[in-house]
Amino acid sequence: MAGRLKRTVEITETEYTDTVFYRFITEKEAIGLVSKTIQQYKDAYKKFSTFFGDEAERIGDIYGGMFPTWTAAMRKEGLATASINSYLSAMRSFMYWCMEPNHEYLNEHFKLRLIKAQETPPKDYTNEEIKLLIKKPDKKARFLEWRSWAMACFALGTGARIGTMAEIQIKDIDLKNAKVFYRHTKSKRLQNANLPPQLIRVLTEYINTWRTVDTQPEDYLFCGIDGEKANIDTLRQGYGVFAKSRGVNKTSIHGLRHTFARIWFENGGDVVQLSKILGHTTLTMSEHYMNAFADMAKERFIAYNPLETIGRKGAKKGVKKNKD
Repeated sequence: MAGRLKRTVEITETEYTDTVFYRFITEKEAIGLVSKTIQQYKDAYKKFSTFFGDEAERIGDIYGGMFPTWTAAMRKEGLATASINSYLSAMRSFMYWCMEPNHEYLNEHFKLRLIKAQETPPKDYTNEEIKLLIKKPDKKARFLEWRSWAMACFALGTGARIGTMAEIQIKDIDLKNAKVFYRHTKSKRLQNANLPPQLIRVLTEYINTWRTVDTQPEDYLFCGIDGEKANIDTLRQGYGVFAKSRGVNKTSIHGLRHTFARIWFENGGDVVQLSKILGHTTLTMSEHYMNAFADMAKERFIAYNPLETIGRKGAKKGVKKNKD
């Protein structure tokens, strides 16, 4: 024990926080963590180190009490709860890594908690907006409109994230067997998903119109105008322009994922299967959707309610039953 304490003191007397953070990032990059998460770590660390300056220059000088102070400052700054929690979550990963037995960079072990936020219903599209988005483009429409239309239908038909869609290659689509292979997911788990009949028709038309000339199996389904892989920001921007051109002011394609969850729930889908389809590692996020949309399913609640169904079945003859 004494040797361990001595090692900690030696480290904290000499180790700069920048150096330790560089080791942390190098390790995460080595295990293949996605670039978006790596950037979140870097952004959070920059914000933290800028705020505390010399106080956090040495890794051993960082302690748990600094984080409530930082949180309060971010609140005063006017940051949204989600943004604050994003910074805290990223720094928590770094701090907990520093506390691991093979590191022990900190003089104090502590828990870093996120702040609680009031749950708000996920932002989704109305049925009227969906009808505008999934309307087939004119034959003379340009590639970008066709691509965004196909993406909108794909998101609404599978609940896939845009990051997943961006990585789909032609060879990943099996229209005959109504399957698609996801080589990239947020959880980094490979996944096969089903394709509904209407989406198969959409993809068939899109591929036959725009992905036939010199297209190779390794080419990307939702590519750039040059046929090469398109980055996520380009796909988002293209979709935003497409949505507005259809008279829809909502421009987040992720909202279609929320819409998928809502309609799945309204149609009687269960949370366990929804969780698998959306690629959630736990039921927590899927249950969040269910809770947010609970009021929208009042009619289904009544239709499936045991007291209501048993009561109707046991009603006396001559008593008029409700149509429900």
